[in-house]
Amino acid sequence: MSDAADSGFDLKRDLTHRDVSQLLFQVSEIVDERTYLQHGIEAGPGDVVVDAGANVGVAAAFFAAECGVAEVHSFEPVPANHELLVRNVERLPAVHTYRYGLAEKEQTVSFVYYEGAAAMSSSYADPDRDREMVGRVLADLGVDEEEIRLRLESSFEPISVSCRLRPLSAVIDEQEIDRIDLLKIDVERAELDVLEGIEDRHWSLVRQVVAEVHDEEGRLDRVRRLLAARGMEVVVDQDERMRSTGVFVVYAKR
Repeated sequence: MSDAADSGFDLKRDLTHRDVSQLLFQVSEIVDERTYLQHGIEAGPGDVVVDAGANVGVAAAFFAAECGVAEVHSFEPVPANHELLVRNVERLPAVHTYRYGLAEKEQTVSFVYYEGAAAMSSSYADPDRDREMVGRVLADLGVDEEEIRLRLESSFEPISVSCRLRPLSAVIDEQEIDRIDLLKIDVERAELDVLEGIEDRHWSLVRQVVAEVHDEEGRLDRVRRLLAARGMEVVVDQDERMRSTGVFVVYAKR
């Protein structure tokens, strides 16, 4: 039995968020629908997970409390999100939090933080584009125009925050991580940045990858080719709810 199970941690009771609707959506997607455990991807006792784009910690809590993994290394550079991440996983000793994100090199960059759509905060965020994309998804789900307008009215007010980014290989060396059974990536258009921060000498440590990919400027094909070149079998899937967007999920394993 995992430490999380011993503590009585309940994913649907013990997680918190500034916006309950955002939390409920993430819990539904990650916990109920098992988004990260499709197409043969597994996570279980003894595994080590790297959580790139941890947001407020729903995925980290899921891997620790539900799957019982040994370690989750969770990276979240946005200060407001990181604050909630720490609060949400404080009872889960398997989760280690880092107040920086992952990228191809060490740098400090400006992120756009959306309080009303915190999971979409990113160095690549664009309020007009992001608002329009979410509007299309809501319309496809049958939400009427007035409700869409109300939902989007204040969700994408941009707040500029300074965030530190580091390459995963530097973290692997510092933390002496000897394997990554699952690398989960949800970083809002910075997917390739994370993957390119892994040096050749460390790729043999990575057993599985699940990455949300925004297919812009050929990014999906580049991610697929990069993973295949590392000896992984790759499957690309798309949630029916995202059919009018360029957002896909890539599943890769050795």
